[in-house]
Amino acid sequence: MKSEEKELYDISDYRRLTCVGEDIIKVVLENIALGVGLFEIGEKVRPVYLNQAYYDCVGIKKGQSKDFYHDIFLSIIPEDVEMLKTCIKEHASKKEEIKCTFRGYGTDGNINWFELNAVSIENNENENVLYLTFINNITEKKNYEDSLNELKTINAKLMVQKERYKILEAIAQGLLFEYNPESDKMVFSFNFPDNKKTKEINNYSEYIKTSPLVHSSHIQKFKDALWGACEKETEGNIEYLSLVSGGGYRWHNTHYKSVVDDDGKIISVMGFIKDIHEQVLEKKNLNARAERDGLTDLYRKETVFEKIEEFLKEKIEGQFFFIMIDLDDFKNVNDKYGHQYGDIVLKKVAKDLIGLFGENGILGRFGGDEFVVLTREMSKEDVENNLNKLKETNNFSAGVVQCHPGDSFKDIFDRADHGMYSVKAKSKNAILFCE
Repeated sequence: MKSEEKELYDISDYRRLTCVGEDIIKVVLENIALGVGLFEIGEKVRPVYLNQAYYDCVGIKKGQSKDFYHDIFLSIIPEDVEMLKTCIKEHASKKEEIKCTFRGYGTDGNINWFELNAVSIENNENENVLYLTFINNITEKKNYEDSLNELKTINAKLMVQKERYKILEAIAQGLLFEYNPESDKMVFSFNFPDNKKTKEINNYSEYIKTSPLVHSSHIQKFKDALWGACEKETEGNIEYLSLVSGGGYRWHNTHYKSVVDDDGKIISVMGFIKDIHEQVLEKKNLNARAERDGLTDLYRKETVFEKIEEFLKEKIEGQFFFIMIDLDDFKNVNDKYGHQYGDIVLKKVAKDLIGLFGENGILGRFGGDEFVVLTREMSKEDVENNLNKLKETNNFSAGVVQCHPGDSFKDIFDRADHGMYSVKAKSKNAILFCE
């Protein structure tokens, strides 16, 4: 193709616009949807020309153009002004292209996102830099991107959570659970070598009211922990008796944790349930052995005092008697027959006390050959009769004090102790009811 023909068909040559003059440029600028402006950058940034779309985009009315002429940053939110000024200063000194996004006020007064692109053009009037600027409202695009990023973040968190759950499920042999407060659904995931099933329970808040799953003595503690974790972000552990397949209750430990979203709303309570029955029984056995006197199997001094004080604080109605018992001339028994025989006597006395008061009393070995008893649901006559039965095969002195819930245990003990030693000082092998 000849060069003349090529020039003829080169319709992108902007020189062809000269045939229609400046009017076509004006029409294009005033009708284009894109904001177009010409800015002179010297000590200040001064607008030279703005098309109508530019005014509309940044929320400036033509009647306010005088104020905008003196400060083009009026329509930009204060937090982004310094960023924009720095960007202009950095690139304008080198006549580089300026690209940035910022927030400003739209015509409705709402905050919008704007994208600015500016290129340097020749200035024939002075030494200041001229920039042909294009501005576009990208709020919808930005909101879409933000929503998309938020969804990606949520999805990433869910994926991490899912992977954590998978890892936990893989390494933890036991029972996993997740409760959703909004749907009121509980999901149990069994993770045993021969059991990998899941169980869903809808309307769990109603189900737990009548279900025997948790022992009746522990159900309130269980519900307080679960509902509490649904109301406030919580992490904790509870131990309780829970029904197992085949019948019967076993001790379990549940570790639970609230899961919250970005707004702090609790979306689920997750946890791990572990059978600790054997450990609890072993612990109870150890505690019981620590509380008991090794020779007589009665409570030790410290333990029996604690239990009596706790009982008196409960303020239960009824008649109660506190008894201090000291075996008479027990030192002579040890000296004459030896300590092994003395131990046999102590064990026999303890056995007799258990037979007489064990079902309705708190019994303890105070030390040496002294014993204490707190009777429950026994009359004065019953107490006296039982002590007389004990006297048939044992010689001892006893002080007895009737007590009431709320009484000071120290006062009760002192009175019974004083009564017992009064008996020893007078006749021995007798019982004194201290009024």
